[in-house]
Amino acid sequence: MMGPGFGYGGFGIGGGFGMMFFGIIIIGLVVYFLLKGQNGNRFTAPQPVPNNEALDIAKSRLAKGEITTEEFETIKKSLL
Repeated sequence: MMGPGFGYGGFGIGGGFGMMFFGIIIIGLVVYFLLKGQNGNRFTAPQPVPNNEALDIAKSRLAKGEITTEEFETIKKSLL
């Protein structure tokens, strides 16, 4: 005779609810690690990449005398 926690309707490890609960946890972990592996660490914000072309244009404008050193520093800070 089956006691509480065993069989199809029990709530123990051998029961249906316990097995379903652990199955859902395992499936969730597998999906989590698959997604994390594909996208790397997707929970951090991407770091901005400095635009070297814009900085080169600002340097040439400074060399030509079109902008002042203070204006160049302001542009440089906004780009980096």
